Amino acid sequence: MSPELFAQLGDLCRDPAAFDRLKQILADEIHPLEWQIIQANFQLERQKALFGVISRLRNPLDLETIFQATATEIRQLMGADRVGMFRFYPDAHWNDGEFVSEDVDAAFDSAIATKIHDHCFGDQFAVHYQKGRVQAVADIHNAGLSDCHIKVLSQFQVRANLAVPLLQGEHLWGLLCIHQCRTTRQWQDTEIEFVNQIASHLGVALQHAELLAKLQTEIIDRQQAEQRAQELNQGLQQAVIELRAVNKELETFSYSVSHDLRAPLRSIDGFSQALIEDCVEQLDETGNDYLRRIRMATQKMGQLIDDLLTLSRVIRSDMQREPVDLSRLASQTCKDLQQADPARQVELIIASGIVDRGDSRLLQVVLENLLNNAWKFTAKKPQAKIEFGMMPSEPNMPPTYFVRDDGVGFDMAYTSKLFSPFQRLHSVSEFPGNGIGLATVQRIVHRHGGQVWTEGSIDRGATFYFTLTTEELIK
Repeated sequence: MSPELFAQLGDLCRDPAAFDRLKQILADEIHPLEWQIIQANFQLERQKALFGVISRLRNPLDLETIFQATATEIRQLMGADRVGMFRFYPDAHWNDGEFVSEDVDAAFDSAIATKIHDHCFGDQFAVHYQKGRVQAVADIHNAGLSDCHIKVLSQFQVRANLAVPLLQGEHLWGLLCIHQCRTTRQWQDTEIEFVNQIASHLGVALQHAELLAKLQTEIIDRQQAEQRAQELNQGLQQAVIELRAVNKELETFSYSVSHDLRAPLRSIDGFSQALIEDCVEQLDETGNDYLRRIRMATQKMGQLIDDLLTLSRVIRSDMQREPVDLSRLASQTCKDLQQADPARQVELIIASGIVDRGDSRLLQVVLENLLNNAWKFTAKKPQAKIEFGMMPSEPNMPPTYFVRDDGVGFDMAYTSKLFSPFQRLHSVSEFPGNGIGLATVQRIVHRHGGQVWTEGSIDRGATFYFTLTTEELIK
């Protein structure tokens, strides 16, 4: 009450003792009301501060701005000397960190960016703060704090300390620190509750910041991926242009081979034939034998040229993928082989209903080469067996087809030579051919995105396996 009001009451009350008694009664009644008014005002200001924090969370503000504005409001409201947000370094096990935001009285040093190490905290206290522990210290020198903790606080002139955990979800991100530096301070329950509420809302901001950082990282990664894809597309377009140029050169080369090399070979073969026919009486047996060898060599050279051109066309030709009945192609090839050599006794087993996607013309070349090889390398068996089929398939795995025979087979030590052009494991006199068939098969299979391999043993036959799609494409 004001002195003037007490003076008026004194004039009305003539008994001094009664007046003193009245003053005491009024004081006892008024003081709690004044305290309640102070608390109500604090509660009002606290709600305003909380509302400010929540409002900032709803706006697209960065974490630094939210921290700085919140620190300023808390220091003004609580009359503290310093309010700061302390962050632990990632992977430091809560032993190291620094203040990343602060509002401090000008009479005291700033704690911003000062690196702090406290091995006691990580070993003894971090797990408790992770569960929501609050440290309210009225006097750092009379609270039973460890020497290392007192040393850390003293370097910032702290006399009283209120530390509340800042949790990012369930992870201890840092601490919200309220420092009293001029004197000791007894922290009120309402103040501790208020700072806890602020820390809880800042935890929401930390989670938002984490999600935003992840989103920004994903956006950057996606942009970089798009940029790489664009660069790859540009590189691919350039490669296509260069490939077309190479194909054009190959076409020119093929024409040159076909025209420029064949003409001299035809001349050599033709004149050799003319000599044999017209000058047979002037040549002895040795001369005639030489001419026959010349003709055989030129004819073999012509066949090699044909095989090279075939291999070149396989590599360069456009592919038209469509459903292909492999069983029908295999049956037709076997039928042609039987008609060409009806005296052979061969058991042909062709699995029915085998259909896959690919270029029908190229796949026919694959089956013709594999089945022709099987027919050729079983020629010395009076009763031979040739089979075309498909292996049992597994989920998410491409189907595997095979051509199997019980012919002369081969030594697995020489498997690497089988698919190289002009590499042969048997002499021409034993089994005719130029060694280009399996190389052609491999290139066609690879163009379809598949693989080809073989198994065999001497005098026990051979099996050639192939797929038309890789496992990655199936998935």
